[in-house]
Amino acid sequence: MKEKGGFRKLPAWLFWSLASIVLWGTWGLVSKVASAGMDAYANQLLYTVGLAPLMIFVAWSVHKENAGDRRDTRATGIFWAFFTGILGGVGNLAFFQALVVGGKASVVAPVTALFPMVTVLLALIVLKERLGRVQWAGLTLAFVAIYLLSA
Repeated sequence: MKEKGGFRKLPAWLFWSLASIVLWGTWGLVSKVASAGMDAYANQLLYTVGLAPLMIFVAWSVHKENAGDRRDTRATGIFWAFFTGILGGVGNLAFFQALVVGGKASVVAPVTALFPMVTVLLALIVLKERLGRVQWAGLTLAFVAIYLLSA
């Protein structure tokens, strides 16, 4: 689908993905600056406090959007969402600690950004998903990238 002037409209998923890249990229730099003045635990605490305004907005939006949803199917989703938050929070602590103990933001951020490798490996084992040759090559290159960035 082409818009006026011959340009294609940016798909919504790509827009939000690019926004994530910019925001997370800036977050990685700001995290390094913050780590110079405090330990990983204080950094995580203040990071979480910084999420409070966003959490209020999201809670209001979810309540408004899901007012008529069936509650019996949400319990499982709530459990997994909570567990996701715990995993993310502990991951943040590890990220902040890597910066506090002297890791360079230019190395720590890209190495930790390779976390989808774990998702891929878990999907292969737990969900029995399969990868093609190109995906296996990509996974191999990601391992090489970790080695090269940490050398």
